[in-house]
Amino acid sequence: MTRLGTICCAIAFMFAVLPACSTAAAQASQETSVGSKMRVGTFDSRAVAIAYGRSEAFGRAVKSAKEEYEKAKSEGNEKRAKELDAEGSAGQDLMHKQGFSTYSVNNILEKIKEQIPGIAAHANVDVIVTKWDIIYQRPGIEFIDVTDLMVKPFDPNERTLGIIQDLLKQNPIPLEEMKNFKD
Repeated sequence: MTRLGTICCAIAFMFAVLPACSTAAAQASQETSVGSKMRVGTFDSRAVAIAYGRSEAFGRAVKSAKEEYEKAKSEGNEKRAKELDAEGSAGQDLMHKQGFSTYSVNNILEKIKEQIPGIAAHANVDVIVTKWDIIYQRPGIEFIDVTDLMVKPFDPNERTLGIIQDLLKQNPIPLEEMKNFKD
């Protein structure tokens, strides 16, 4: 066989055999993935919002904001008072979306971010997501509800836990409808 013939055979081999090898490797990888059980912790974000919204930490933040507002008013700083009033209204709107719908609670989770790895370890889960973020799941994934563990860092009292339990029995309000939600 000529040198050109040898090169052509080698190229033909690469195009014929290597794709089959990579397909087999991908299938083996997928089979291994499907065979192992991934444990996913899920939580209802509304419960986290309610627990935080009824927590001492949130109460202190609201009290501080009210004091700052009153101080601005008493000093005649109308600009700052209006800013604080707008911040308060926006914060209340955000809490309603988080507590009654499926709006992100990432700003709240930021307050307990150091505790989340411990929550995952305690629940023996590989990942934690809100239950509203699951779009697809392959067979063999195990879901574990970690809502109670995600609420715990906010030290909810019995009344708050009761409110959360009642809330969990209800479907969330669609975000589109939250625009019309008023106190």
